Amino acid sequence: MSGGVDSAVAAARAIDAGHEVVGVHLALSRQPGTLRTGARGCCTIEDSMDAQRVAGMLGIPYYVWDFSERFKADVVDDFVAEYTAGRTPNPCMRCNERIKFAALLDKAIALGFDAVATGHYASIVTDEHGNRELHRAASWAKDQSYVLGVLTADQLAHAMFPLGATPSKAEVRAEAAERGFAVASKP
Repeated sequence: MSGGVDSAVAAARAIDAGHEVVGVHLALSRQPGTLRTGARGCCTIEDSMDAQRVAGMLGIPYYVWDFSERFKADVVDDFVAEYTAGRTPNPCMRCNERIKFAALLDKAIALGFDAVATGHYASIVTDEHGNRELHRAASWAKDQSYVLGVLTADQLAHAMFPLGATPSKAEVRAEAAERGFAVASKP
């Protein structure tokens, strides 16, 4: 749970679908005292507190897992090296590939969890042979399948995107407000 509206509603929908849900916030900053200094970004102390409040409202366990070293090596250092070499990698894609659906998913599976559910706007479709395929979200304006396109078939087998069929972010915000989540209007 990032502390934003999307992951809050995704967790609530996973519960509504009958899943046993545990909230996990990723500590990605090497400076644990980091506070928000603008409207954009993630992974600050405030975000962790927002996620914890939502988890409390949902009545689910909540944990903070420290992946700051892995994030620095796999996302930040990689970005710097690639940029220095004249390339412009997408750090969000790297984070999804190497942190959320590698480090986080591996730890979750090792602890006995079946899947990782996120607030990404993307869909997973199962074909007639049982193969799971990544597809665009219903809301093309919010679609994030492009940053998930690097996921393997095994990772997709353990992924859930509860917001994939949602027509708009406005609908997610309205649902969050209806559920009483303070993050409903959070940037």
